Parts: sequence; C-alpha cells; structure tokens
Amino acid sequence: MVVLPVSKIWTPELHVTNGVQTTMKHGNKDLLVHSNGTIEHMVIMNTVVGCEVNLYNYPFASDFCAIGINVWVFSGCGMFLNFGKVSKTSANRGDWLTEEVELNAKGGRDDRNYLWVSLKMRSENPFLSLVLPSILIIVADVVSFSLPLGGGERISFKVTLVLSFIMFLIILNDLLPGGGQCSPIIRKHFCFCLVILVLSTLQSMVLTRLAKCGTLWPCSLSKSKDSLLKDTDNEEVSKSDITVIKLKASEEKKKNTALQKVVKFLNKMAAQDQKKARRHRFANKVDLICFCIYLTVLIVYAVVILYFSFGSSCEINHLEFWEY
Repeated sequence: MVVLPVSKIWTPELHVTNGVQTTMKHGNKDLLVHSNGTIEHMVIMNTVVGCEVNLYNYPFASDFCAIGINVWVFSGCGMFLNFGKVSKTSANRGDWLTEEVELNAKGGRDDRNYLWVSLKMRSENPFLSLVLPSILIIVADVVSFSLPLGGGERISFKVTLVLSFIMFLIILNDLLPGGGQCSPIIRKHFCFCLVILVLSTLQSMVLTRLAKCGTLWPCSLSKSKDSLLKDTDNEEVSKSDITVIKLKASEEKKKNTALQKVVKFLNKMAAQDQKKARRHRFANKVDLICFCIYLTVLIVYAVVILYFSFGSSCEINHLEFWEY
C-alpha cells in the first residue's frame, strides 16, 4: 500500500440527480492505494434536495424523500456505483425526524440508485401553536350559547372571538405550510372554523333582534309602526274622554273615568309584558334549535376531520425527476 496526494490520482465525481445545490469535497488531502488498484478515499457531499413532501396530514405528516446519487453513465458505458452499508447519523434535527434510510434502484437499473429516506414530522409544536388554539376558540363559542340573548353580552363575546381568530390567522400565516400537490387539510380546518364562527355570530344577532322587537325589520320601520298604533290609541282615548265628559259631568264619574284610564294603562302594560315574554320564549326556542344544529355540525365535522387526518392520504410520485 502507498499513500498518495489526491491531486495525483483521478477520482470520480458524484452528483445528486434531484439536488438543487450540491458541493463535494475530499475528506482528506491524501488517499490510500493498494497494489491491486483499489483506492480507499472519503468524500463529503453537502446537498440541498428538491423533495416534495406530502403535507396533506399536517401536522401529523409522514412521508418519504428520494435522493438520487449517481455517476456519469451513458447507454451502458461509463461508471457504476457499488454501494455498501447505508446508515444514518443525525436523525433528530428541526421539526422532522429521520426514521429509516434504504438503498434502492429504480427499475433494477444500476444507473438509477437512490436513497429512500423515511421522514416523520414532530407534531407537538405545530399542534400546540396551530390546532389547539382553534379548538379552544370553537369550544368558547359553544359555551357562549349559555349567555342570555338580551343585553348584548353574547354578541360582544362572539364578535371578540371572531376578531381574535382573524388576528390569530394573520399572525400565523407564515407558519402554515404551502400548497403544493397535496394541500394541507389544516387550511380547510381554519376556513371551516372562521365560517362557523361568523355564522354563529350572525345567528345570535338575528335572534337578539327577534327577542327584542319581535320582527326582523329595521328599527325605523318597526318604530314607525308602533307610533302609528299609539297615535290611533290616543285618538280613541281622547274621543272616549270627550264623550264621557259630555255625558257625565259629575265628580264621581270623573273619578271613575280616571280609574278606568289607569286600569286600561295597566292592562296595556301587562299585554306588552306578555307579548315581550312570548317573543323571548320563541327566540329562546329557536336559539336552542340552532344550538343543537350547531353542536351536531361540530360533531360531524370532528369525525370527518379525524378521518381525513389519520385515515386518508394523498399520493405523490417521489421519483418524478426520472420521468422522461
């Protein structure tokens, strides 16, 4: 055996087929040459691989990445690689965990060798920062149905939830994964949460209006109708007063007339209170029906999203860079 400088011996150049940027440097300035022509040498390759990872089940994503390592060969003439044992060194970096690395050859060809890297995402941080806040906001919206319709507490609380969720999406927009061939289902989850929050707020606004005024017409129209009714009632009362004064002018009759006015006023107030109570009961019944529908929709959605997150998948051709 003899030790020679790397510059004195020809060394093959490796390349990564799907690499975006690859640098190869010698691990040592010298190499070992055996008497039979075998050379022992080590090279270090740093490469950035363009690998489309399936993020459909994000943040519970797991997929494979193919790394094509080859040398120059054309029509069966050139160099061929003979791989030995393949092992992984650092598997715990960032949000992705390297589970396994295998050596394969596409179609049994010696000139299309690739490393099949099994990847799995760490779901703890994305779940705590993305999924859990959206779940808590939906739970708070469900609990807000216990607030009364009158007074405006429920509407103000729901509007606060909608604005908070919108700000949450704006802040975390850069953290969401991109589209690609398999768009992440978490984007559809956020869209559903925003739509359901807005619909819940609109439902509470409509029912509050219905409980207060008994109609969905604007306030100006309803007030004009009430004023017309009051004017007609006042005209009838004034006419009855005139007839009473003309027919009976004694003091006792005047007292009876005043008492009748008080009784009529109290009866009118009681009728208005009963009408208001009927409106509240009707609005509460409709609110209970809407709450049951809302809860049913959320339960069905939870089952569907769990199925698509863990029971469904999206297929990606990881060896597309060799399709020609």
